[in-house]
Amino acid sequence: MTRFPALILALAWSAALAAAVVLIPSQPGIAALAIAAALPLLALALFLRPAIIALALAVALLAVGRAELPPGDPAAEFRAAALAGTTVVITGRVTDDSRPAGGGSEVLVEPTQVQTAASAVAGVGNLMVRWRGPGDAAYGDLVLARGKLTLPRDLPAFDRRAYLAQHHVYLELQASSFEVTGSESGILGLPGWLRRRYISAVDDALTAPHAAVLLGIVLGIRHGIPAPLQNALIATGLIHLLVLSGLKVAVFARIVQGALKPLLRRHATWPAVALIALYAMVGGATPAAVRASAMGGLAIAATHLGRPSHVWTSLALTAALMLGWHPELAWDVGFQLSFAGTAAIILLTPAIARRVAFLPHVVREPFAVTCAAQVGTLPMMATDFHVLSPVAPIANALTLPVLPVLVACGLLLGALSFVPDLARLAAIPITGLLAYIEQVAYLLARVPAAAINVPSFPTWAGVAYYAAVGPAVLSAHARAHSRKLALAAAAIAPAGISMLALLMWANSPAQVDVMNVGDGQAVLLRGPNGTILVDGGPSAAKLSAELGTLLPPWQRNLDALVITAPGLGHIGGFAGLDRAAGTVLIPGASLSGSAWRTAALEQAGRGAAIRSVRAGQTIAIAGFVLQILAPEPGAPGEVPGAADLAFRAIAPDGRTFCDFSDLDLDAQAIAAQRSRGACTDLLLPTGGRSLLSPDLARAAIRADTQLIASRGAGRLATGFPPSVLRTDQEGTIILSL
Repeated sequence: MTRFPALILALAWSAALAAAVVLIPSQPGIAALAIAAALPLLALALFLRPAIIALALAVALLAVGRAELPPGDPAAEFRAAALAGTTVVITGRVTDDSRPAGGGSEVLVEPTQVQTAASAVAGVGNLMVRWRGPGDAAYGDLVLARGKLTLPRDLPAFDRRAYLAQHHVYLELQASSFEVTGSESGILGLPGWLRRRYISAVDDALTAPHAAVLLGIVLGIRHGIPAPLQNALIATGLIHLLVLSGLKVAVFARIVQGALKPLLRRHATWPAVALIALYAMVGGATPAAVRASAMGGLAIAATHLGRPSHVWTSLALTAALMLGWHPELAWDVGFQLSFAGTAAIILLTPAIARRVAFLPHVVREPFAVTCAAQVGTLPMMATDFHVLSPVAPIANALTLPVLPVLVACGLLLGALSFVPDLARLAAIPITGLLAYIEQVAYLLARVPAAAINVPSFPTWAGVAYYAAVGPAVLSAHARAHSRKLALAAAAIAPAGISMLALLMWANSPAQVDVMNVGDGQAVLLRGPNGTILVDGGPSAAKLSAELGTLLPPWQRNLDALVITAPGLGHIGGFAGLDRAAGTVLIPGASLSGSAWRTAALEQAGRGAAIRSVRAGQTIAIAGFVLQILAPEPGAPGEVPGAADLAFRAIAPDGRTFCDFSDLDLDAQAIAAQRSRGACTDLLLPTGGRSLLSPDLARAAIRADTQLIASRGAGRLATGFPPSVLRTDQEGTIILSL
């Protein structure tokens, strides 16, 4: 412990800061207490031996204080909230590359001016700008956008508003128009200028899609990759080739040092470090690039100063510095993958390489590195990308040997851009190497089980995985007695975590899941006493994927299935449904169409009881009480929206969920008279394409009612508040009942 004090302190700082950001975001009171408690511990370090223990605890408390520090302007959040719903025109500077989101794109903007119809406003923090249609923006670009300000939409998986608040973002701009008006100037604009210059040079020298692939390999730019090729790269675990990784930074560092040393000799160190930092900035300053450039810079500086470098200390210090600079990086998938993958590569690569010593050296090292990285990042890949690739080690073994050559040649291509004809000539062999990588991806993607889809990978499974892998790795470096203890821990810890998760699931509170199935409705009511599926959306594949994500693998049956309407958006997903229901509820009216009858009869063939229900009935099922609000006896089933099934579901704790299917305005007014109270959560009829009937709005909605729109992309009817949750923007919406 005392041999590497910097490593211990960096780990204490990073672990405490990341835990505070994720578990207790935006708690200034806790920050003050943590900083105050750190002071006596620092004093205690003068007397306690080894002092590193008190120092590590003090550093951990200071990290909590750093994570929970209030924003520079505490009033910005309140000023921003007052502007929700206002139409504005903004100008500002992009502080991150744009990324796809909700059928369009989004980008973080630091506004220089926010203009409403009445006046200019200031001090509202940064803005998350979202727009639909073509176009993108890069770091440092100046933009002009017009649209409506809304409060950030929350997500069920984590507190998105707290996450955005750590970026000083308190409002989103739903932009009706968005354009890039310029770029950063001066020394700050150098990375952007180099980036644009290189993109232009590569596009001029290479044809599509090879130009887009080379841009991804050299700078991590992923625009313009054809969808089939991108899918093949994902399926074969080669998508990391399009990220600015440590290997590419290492290649660049070698090239820079080789070029500068003959000219500057012993003075080449600091210019080389500066150029490595510039390369990371030109590539977008992603967490992986920053991590790699920081570690590379530390190693070069240590060599220059005559100090030995320790890879674990360098890795831990880099993580600590990055988190101290931007604590919100703890949420970033790229940050997590970069450090977990690097740690696994350092730990596991030598052992794996020894076990595949029969392979030629040129492929043995890439194969071992890829296997190690997959072991270290498996839960993250499954959680965030929902895919695992068994062929990834083979694909990487075949392609990684040519990657340094491609990076070096790609950089040379940029230098030759001043002589276009020479650049095109040099591009010929580069095109051959790029085509080789593309064909490896296409061919291996066709191998059976090349990519295993993982619909859901819960957090407890990730914890159990690392609880098994960590002790197993330690056992390989431990003595006989310690090895037995480590192996026992590797078996007992994940089993205990799994049992605890099972108990928590069995006693979990009731909740409603409004599934993201496209232009239609599919709702899952879940409680400790059972599960009810309401409608199936338009697509059987989407419904199956959503159910696989939400339900545990061992739960194959449903307590009840509810069909509310005969339209494709309600019953299309039931085609080929492989889950049996105990009861099927259908509207008590002569509905048109045959698809809904087919779905009901299929369940009846599996033993389900079919119940026809009408307004006024009350049904207790799966721990919920369903108050049927429609259809009325004698409702005309041939008229769309007149005889749909509507209900108010009451959970054991008294909270309610209301589903009015696609009832028309007249039927809504009649259903309002049947309602016995307001709704905690309300699924809007027709996905929110039209306003509710005034009678239903008065009867079912109160100040704290959460409105939900389940539909494909498109605008809601004018008049709904900005707090409406939409599956086309949020994905599946999970709410507690």
